[in-house]
Amino acid sequence: MSSKKNDFEVSTGGVNALLTSLSDRFSGETADQKPSDGTTAQRWNGTTAAVPAQQESPKPSKYTLLLDQDDALTLDQLALTLRRRTGRPVDKSEILRALIRLAAADDQVAEHLARALDRRTTS
Repeated sequence: MSSKKNDFEVSTGGVNALLTSLSDRFSGETADQKPSDGTTAQRWNGTTAAVPAQQESPKPSKYTLLLDQDDALTLDQLALTLRRRTGRPVDKSEILRALIRLAAADDQVAEHLARALDRRTTS
């Protein structure tokens, strides 16, 4: 064992004061508390973060869609293509909802849809 004196000394006196002052900020925490309940974000003035309100989405309506074999295969292929492009699974009902929103929002899309559905011009 060496009898040399250490080249440096570390003073930890300020660390205890710092830790004590930090622990005063979180006096309201309990072991069974959720991290998102808002009380973990206490500030020095005693206010807490607001708890976000959860919005319930309305229950969707259920519809039955009858497709012939060609249209069913086309929808399957479209779902597969969109899955590859988006990098996530895309549900067929999600595709149809997006198409409805596109037709409602864009006059050109609605016009193309009207032309495709016009029995006078299709055979």
